[in-house]
Amino acid sequence: MLTEKIMVEITYDGEKTYVSITNKAPWDAKEDVAYIAKTLLVGEQKQSKSIGTKKSKTLIKKVDAVTVEINGVKLSLDDKSVNKVAGTDYCVYEQNGTYVISDNKNVKNAKKIGGFHYGLISENFIAQNNIDKKHASKIAGINAYSIWDEKHRPTCEPYGMVYVKKANIWVDIYLCNSDYKNVGTSFAKGAILAGYESEGRELPNDFEEFKYKDFVDAGNEFGKRMLTKDEFQIAMDGVKENVSAEDLDNGKIQHIDFLTSKFGIEQATGVQWVWSADKYKDYDDRAVILGGNRGGGVNVGSRASNWLDYVGSANWGLGCRFACDHVKNYLVRCWE
Repeated sequence: MLTEKIMVEITYDGEKTYVSITNKAPWDAKEDVAYIAKTLLVGEQKQSKSIGTKKSKTLIKKVDAVTVEINGVKLSLDDKSVNKVAGTDYCVYEQNGTYVISDNKNVKNAKKIGGFHYGLISENFIAQNNIDKKHASKIAGINAYSIWDEKHRPTCEPYGMVYVKKANIWVDIYLCNSDYKNVGTSFAKGAILAGYESEGRELPNDFEEFKYKDFVDAGNEFGKRMLTKDEFQIAMDGVKENVSAEDLDNGKIQHIDFLTSKFGIEQATGVQWVWSADKYKDYDDRAVILGGNRGGGVNVGSRASNWLDYVGSANWGLGCRFACDHVKNYLVRCWE
């Protein structure tokens, strides 16, 4: 159908926008919707080109600690064909008319539908501290908050991350590790990356110290950013407040039950201060640090913050956990 003028209604993350455009080419929904979105949403990060998506809901559902379901097909990590390892990301593929799961991120002759993270948290994990029964069930074994697909996902690679709905962001499950260039910023083992090497913390090769700007650069390399103080408080909720790791910490990425958030974020507080995106209004050379370190005792927790650190400083007790924005979906209606 040929047309000169088209009225477009775009519902973008719940907000409606109306615009009249000129379109001299034959109407092709997929191509023109992509063009409209790209034109009108200039300046935004890459968007998912989903037509008719009103809410961000994943197609994959958690059934139990080792099982997910997609379109009525249940897939289990206990299947003999699956290599089940705690702290691993799995992808869901459509292949030969059915669905399969694999820890291989690039299966040939198969369409990647989505995925999830099978964490370090026990399959038998139960409610404790500030984590209620509902959240405990969601993070035991397969982490329900880590499930992603092409419409429900972060703008960066989704591996090792969880979706925190209240903040509408994705957060790394694990503290950034010293080998992030090879394994990514959220990996279930390795040494914690810190300002300098001590107490089990390590630095990447060719670094004698790691400062604020270095952490910013590390996040940018993977399309991620630092958390704000408000985001941190929401994402780390559920930990046992005012308690630190003490001697349980050895400088390594690991699971510590009482320092896990209700979203399954590991070593959420009380292990390592993490840099934040927040800086002093009048002092750009200072940034807020969050969560508290391993010896902080009653001064650590989801609401713990320190406002005295200079971005030029480096300390073995200073590290980072990254976040990423959620892909924004849009719904488009067009008429002459």
